[in-house]
Amino acid sequence: MDTLEGLAKLARRAREEQTPVFGVAEMVRLRIQSESRQSVTLIPLGLFGRLSALSASVIMVLAIQFWNYMTSPVMELVAPLPEIRLW
Repeated sequence: MDTLEGLAKLARRAREEQTPVFGVAEMVRLRIQSESRQSVTLIPLGLFGRLSALSASVIMVLAIQFWNYMTSPVMELVAPLPEIRLW
């Protein structure tokens, strides 16, 4: 019980103690205003976007040509005939 009484006494002292009040809003506002604005460069992002659009266009053209190649009935005439094993 001595431990609980000690904790209660410590809690009572903590409630009675006055907490200091700090006003830091003005200092924060001055620091934000004093910092210079940094410009953001979007050149790498634009370059990456252009390269990805170009590669997507190339892949799309190749896919359409491959699809036409696969669905063309003329390609069956050009395709090699399967070998038939006699033995």
